[in-house]
Order: sequence, then structure tokens, then C-alpha cells
Amino acid sequence: MRDVQSGLARVETALAEIKAMLAATLPHLATRAELADLRGELRAELGEKPGKLYMWGILAVLVAAYAAGLAGLAVLK
Repeated sequence: MRDVQSGLARVETALAEIKAMLAATLPHLATRAELADLRGELRAELGEKPGKLYMWGILAVLVAAYAAGLAGLAVLK
């Protein structure tokens, strides 16, 4: 009978430790709804970023402006 009581005492202690660990850990974990919101926000942010074609267009405009500036300087000299 003492073996059973000592075994139950160990189980009770282990359960108390597990409960304390879960109580400390669970508030910091994200829920499925929070993860879905985060994914939605990330997709919205990625949708606002310019695409590759836009960036290549901007680069082409800058190179053309630089070339026009150099041509203008050559004409002035």
C-alpha cells in the first residue's frame, strides 16, 4: 500500500510540474487565428511591393536620364 501511495505522490508532483510548465508556455504560443492574421498581413505587405518589371523600368529610366545628362554635357563643351 505504501508503494502505491509513494507512486501516486510522484505522479502528483510530476503533474504539478507539467501544469506549471504549460501555464508558463501556453500564453506565449500563437493561436491558429493569430497565425492566419499574420499570414494575411504578410501577403498584403508583399502585394504592396513593386514587381520585377516595375523595377527594371525604373532602372531603364535612370540609365536613360544619365545618358541624356552626359549627352547634354558633351553638347555644352
